[in-house]
Amino acid sequence: MNRYTVPSEPVQGDSDSAVPAPGGLTSCRVARGRVLVVDPAPGEQALIELAALADIGLVPTVNLRRVADARLRARIEAGWETVDFDGFSEEELAQHLEDGGQGHQVLKCRAGIPLTRRVLERATSEGLGRRLALVGRAAAGSDTFDHETAGRLGVAIRTTPGANAFAVAELTVALMLDALRGVSRRDAALRGGSWSAAIADLPARGLADTRVGLVGSGAIARRVAELVRAFGSEVWVLGSPRFTPERAATWPGRRVESLHELLTGCDVVSVHVPATAETDGLIGTEELALMRPGSVLVNTSRASVVREDTLDAALRNPASGPGRAAVDVFETEGNAFSSPLADNPYCTLSPHAAGMTRSAMRAASQQLLREFAVFLEAGSPTGDPL
Repeated sequence: MNRYTVPSEPVQGDSDSAVPAPGGLTSCRVARGRVLVVDPAPGEQALIELAALADIGLVPTVNLRRVADARLRARIEAGWETVDFDGFSEEELAQHLEDGGQGHQVLKCRAGIPLTRRVLERATSEGLGRRLALVGRAAAGSDTFDHETAGRLGVAIRTTPGANAFAVAELTVALMLDALRGVSRRDAALRGGSWSAAIADLPARGLADTRVGLVGSGAIARRVAELVRAFGSEVWVLGSPRFTPERAATWPGRRVESLHELLTGCDVVSVHVPATAETDGLIGTEELALMRPGSVLVNTSRASVVREDTLDAALRNPASGPGRAAVDVFETEGNAFSSPLADNPYCTLSPHAAGMTRSAMRAASQQLLREFAVFLEAGSPTGDPL
């Protein structure tokens, strides 16, 4: 029998063996460890996710801080142990991973929480009853995680690349259209009572007569290419070293050799690369100056790739490249949000919402659960039991 199949009777003598499920029901799965759920999946998917964690042998402790729906909070409280803390606080995150010495073997999150060296070292301390062995984020990136320290301490990291590709691509194209057609600014002008301001700069340019350049060649960029081609755009792609001519031949677009070629040759430039040392400041002052006058830049990747202050200055300079931009990612997000672009009339802002569709978040949750199940079958790299 698979070690995660349901036994005929509840396991006795182990306080972690009976796993609470939605509505106060009890699962009979054998508990393999404790998981701190820093932020559960949104909506009803949270209940499905928590039950699935229990099914693979993980006893959830659920942070309710980002669960706004009172009825959903009540249902989670009825079925699982709950806490309420700021997951973006390094100190609070470390304290709850330690949990008074009990510890957790697994952490699950959606947001870019500060999984720093200090947090990881505290969560894997020898004095804990359970030491952290696995961290999973239901999202593509993990740039707020200290991968070097995690590797040194034997903490595995799992993410869900590709799960939100369609959703991010959709919003990317929506932001392109807004920048080109002026949907949001014309709406604001009409609400302000100015028809003349609302029709300024018409006729507008559309995607049908636009060359779109994609910086990046992952799943999101591929989907963007497919979508804008359907609008009639020509597509140029600057990919990673893995984006060979052979691979590019299967794409709906032309492979270019350099960032210079793409920036000078395209009317819309959309950024789809991860935050790494190589992409930090990839498109800076000099690069923005290369862009065509009146062109559009869209950033739904990471704020470090196109610095906000640099983009703000370029947009306010009539002699510098892009005429408009749309940005979904910022250095300071959440309730403390601030950005030099906030009062820039040439930029559309989006609250890091590109991947937040119901289907994308459901797919990310399901993909991460599969990763957890595989990890549990293989065993902990630290040698601790799970």
